[in-house]
Formats: sequence, structure tokens, C-alpha cells
Amino acid sequence: MNNNPPKRQLHIVFLHLDLGIGGAEQLIINLALASFLNHSEQQGEKATTATTATTTATSSNDSHDDFQRIKTSTSTSSSILNAKVSIFTTHCDQTHCFDAVQKNSNPPGILASSVHVVGSFLPVTLFGKGTAFCSTIRMFYLSMVARRMYPNADVIVLDGLPSPIPFLVSQKTTMMMRRRRSPCPCVIYYCHFPDKLLTRDTVNGERFRLPSHGEALSSSLQMRQMIVFLKNLYRKILDSMEEWAISYADLVCVNSEFTRKQVLSVFPSLDSKLCQEQKDKMRVLYPAIDLNKFVPPDFDKKQQILDDSERQYEQLPIVSLNRFERKKNIEILLHAYARLKKKNDLEQRQHRENHTNQCPPLVIAGGYDVRNTENVEYLKELKHLAINLGIQNETIFKPSVSDKERAILLKSALCVVYTPHREHFGIVPLEAMYAGSAVVAMKSGGPEETVIDGVTGILVDMTPKDTCEKLTNAIRSLLDNPRKAIEMGKCGHEHVKNKFGMDPFRQEWSRLVLHEAIPRGRERLKTCQDSTSSRTISSTIIWWCLCFFVAFCAWSIHFIMAK
Repeated sequence: MNNNPPKRQLHIVFLHLDLGIGGAEQLIINLALASFLNHSEQQGEKATTATTATTTATSSNDSHDDFQRIKTSTSTSSSILNAKVSIFTTHCDQTHCFDAVQKNSNPPGILASSVHVVGSFLPVTLFGKGTAFCSTIRMFYLSMVARRMYPNADVIVLDGLPSPIPFLVSQKTTMMMRRRRSPCPCVIYYCHFPDKLLTRDTVNGERFRLPSHGEALSSSLQMRQMIVFLKNLYRKILDSMEEWAISYADLVCVNSEFTRKQVLSVFPSLDSKLCQEQKDKMRVLYPAIDLNKFVPPDFDKKQQILDDSERQYEQLPIVSLNRFERKKNIEILLHAYARLKKKNDLEQRQHRENHTNQCPPLVIAGGYDVRNTENVEYLKELKHLAINLGIQNETIFKPSVSDKERAILLKSALCVVYTPHREHFGIVPLEAMYAGSAVVAMKSGGPEETVIDGVTGILVDMTPKDTCEKLTNAIRSLLDNPRKAIEMGKCGHEHVKNKFGMDPFRQEWSRLVLHEAIPRGRERLKTCQDSTSSRTISSTIIWWCLCFFVAFCAWSIHFIMAK
């Protein structure tokens, strides 16, 4: 008779606020796909959901045994997790999401049956303000629902805000659970960028400019000082909560060395000499692109288009692909394109014999959500700017492009211009390079780690005075020598295929889960058997809830006074 414990399949739960179209959403989907078992087995998830939800949560000792079984079962499949996947989100618009999670397509997306949309009634903002506060409440709600539905989940992965992590790793009796639950065996936090650095008066952590209407908030200097004090108190408590919550994760993944340095610099407790353990559990996991979704680049076709001098610039556009957010700095590209057009028109009037260059069309595409006020406002601003610059006839706006349209744009572009400053990582340059297009990007943040300057693209220094001129010159150099752009595209394709494909991404993710996150979670579970430690964490959570309530009150006062 076989007395060996049965092998148990790993179950990974992902928490993400809005499952729309963007780099963060693409990352979560790729993590889910990298964790995924074959599709036919995943269909059995819903059939076992009810049974799992009614099963009493296991003790810490049982969780320890489960980890041993998981490690045994997964070790036989090399570096592939073959896990069961569940994704929780508060919003997933079927007209504004990636194909992998679309339920209305034929056939449905491979992850469509794994997506649970809960908490859609929760507000995104309060009268257009308090986004961080509302996001924290929504993340807490997602965490509670996910733990109630899947109390025996082995790994929980969340991104955006780390606030629920102490709740997930603590032992506490809650009214919602209606029973004592064991802590989550393993919690992984993926940090795209510290929320502390994503305030409205900064661009990815760097102070950019203050709103000109800020002085009109009040005619009284004392009143303004009070408003600033309350706002700073609100942010201070939120930022402290973020730093404190991250420390409870079993593993923290970041998307670039740039982000890692930013996290350690703004959260001193994680960079302390006394907290070497916090540094050791922070790992860089570069986002990947699913190479199977993209048609291989056709450099021969591009060459044929270039040989047809009359049509080359109509068929090889300049492309920008971003969410419609102000921090993406798309207006810089519009100004640069206007300069290109002006120079081109001047050369045409001079009737130069060697003048063959014409301005190709400019395509501004990307993620667009009608629920997002900034998306709606920024798209209108860009359209008005294009009219004012006189380039409305040459500029094409394509909000909410499908995966197919996205691939075609990236493949057919003469160059893809990526304008965000201090971008955390930037998935678009990777997609563009794999599609065989040269990349022109800002020389800051993630693109410095992904784009090889002069080889796979051109990096542009962003300075207050001459950024637009430098960007214009970079694009013009590719227009004057389009064959150079093709050569950059070839080098970029090989670069991405070898370093940023799904295969190396899947292997690194599996290694981090099996050999780093789960062992650390197991050690934490042993520690949590001490009831004193458990009570300490619970008390700390209650104290922070009170602080958060104070922060909300402070923000409310600020909002009322500002109005």
C-alpha cells in the first residue's frame, strides 16, 4: 500500500485593480500565463471552487506539508509551474481588455474563465480626488473576497498597492470569514513603481511642475498652509503604510534595476543595514512579451516599400503606443512632428533636387478607458494640440486598439517613439523591437536597460529646454536614412527574442516562486505559530486602520477647504 502523500497542484491567485489595456495589465496576464497549466485542466477550476470555498482553512503545519507535496510535484516538470490560476479584479471591460481575458470572443480567451470581477460598485475616486485612498479600499476588498473564495490558495500575487499584505499574512478572526483562518502560505508583491512617487505634482517621482492655478486655492496664506499641511499628512500616512506593508511580503519583484533603486531610496527601512533580509527578498523580474502573439517581422516587405519612393512614407508611419495619460508626454511627439513637417515643407518650397523625404503619417494609439477622466481629457487635449500645430490631417488617433491592430502598427512602423520620462520599465519598446521597428525613447528609467542606444534604437536626453529639438533630430535621422531604421529593427528583434521572451520569463518566474517565495513563506508560517507574534500583527493592522481613517478625514478637510 502506498503511504506517500498525494501530489497537490499549486494554486496561484492574482489580484489586480483594473484589468484593462496597459503595461501593468500585460504583466499580470503574462505572469498568469507563465504559471498556467494546460487549458483543458484549467476548466476544472470552477467545478472545484464551491468545494474549496467550503473547506476549512488548513493549519500552519498542514500548509507546511502541502508545500512539500507541491515542491515534489512541480520538481518533476522542470521549471514549469503548471499551476491553477485565478485572477481577481474590480473591473474588466470586455471592449477594453487583452484577448487572453476576453469572454465574448470566439473562442474565449485562454484566461477568461479564470477571471473573477468583484467589487465593481466601489468608487475609483471621490469627486475626482482620493484615488490612492479608493484604490487601497478596493485592494482590501479584493483580498478579502479572494481569501474567502479560495482559503487554501498556495500563492497570492498582487501589484499596484501592497496595503493588504499584512492582512493576508496574519492570523485573525474576521466577521467576513466567520471563522479563524490560517495566514496565506505565500505572498508575492510585484512593484511597478512606488505609489509614493506617483503623486500629481511629480512625473514618476521627479518634481516636474506645479499647477499654475494652485495659488488660487485661497486668498489667505494661513489657509493655504493649513491645506498643504493636511495634504502632506494624508500622503505621509499613505506612504508610511506602503513602506510598512511591503516589508511583510515573502518576495518583492520589481520590473527593472531603476525601480529597485527607487524603492530602496524612498523607503529607508527597506535599505537599512539592519534589514538585509528585506534587500535579499527583492528581485528584478523583467516583464516579457508573448512572442507567439506577434507576427514575425517582414524586413523584405519593408525594404520593398522603401524601394517604392513614392509610397514609402505613407506605408511606414511614425507610431506612438501608450495609455492616454499626461505622464506619457505624448505632446512632446506632436511638437516634434510639427517641426519635422515644417522643415519638410520648407525644403519642398526650396525645390531641392535631392529632396525625397516626406513626413510619414503619425499614429497615436494606446489604451483608453471612458471611465478614466484623465484618459478622456488628455485625448481631447492632444487632438486640440494637433489642430493648433496644423498637423491634424497627418495625425491619426487610435484609442483602445486590439491586439491585432497593435501588432500591425508595431510591425509596419518606420520607428516607434516612446516619450514617457523616468518610465518604470516600458513594455512598448520591447514589443516594437521584436516587431522589427527601431525605437526612439527617452534616456531615463527602464528604456535605458532595454534599448541599446545606436544599435536597436536611439535614446534622447530629456532636458527642460531642448528635449523637443533632440527628439526631432533623432526621428529625422531615421527619416533621412530609413535603411538604418531597418538594421536597428533587425538587431532589436534578436535582442528581445534572446532576453525578453516568454521562455526565459517563465523559467525565472518559476524559479522565484518555487525556490525563493515558497521557502520564505514556509519559514514565516513556522514563526506565525507563535500566538504572540500573530496578536502583534493583528494589533498593528488595527492601529494602521485607525491611522488610515485619520488620513481620510484629513483629506476630506483638505477637499472641502480647497473647494
